[in-house]
Amino acid sequence: MADFVIRRWDLAHFPGDQAPPHVHHGGDEAFCVLRGRLEVLIGDERRVLAAGDFVTVPAGTAHTFATVDEAGAEVLAVMTPEIDEVVRALHGAERTRNRYRSSVVAG
Repeated sequence: MADFVIRRWDLAHFPGDQAPPHVHHGGDEAFCVLRGRLEVLIGDERRVLAAGDFVTVPAGTAHTFATVDEAGAEVLAVMTPEIDEVVRALHGAERTRNRYRSSVVAG
């Protein structure tokens, strides 16, 4: 079984996509919406996910996401440790904690 990281992101409302469309070549990524709504771009298709919905982004697929409502969204993000490192490096540990209010889910 491969290693993975689960993070809970409490996403504040942000106008537009949270990040530019991007690709992770080395692993899949998944999102599960706990509260609010999240618009997810996977390849060339955008879908709006509500609480209880989840989506898997296959490795090598362009993707991004955006909050839909002013209240933001709470999301579980499942990713490889390598993707987690990239996210943390791109956003900086302090900025990630403030913008995403991220925490590792105990397992």
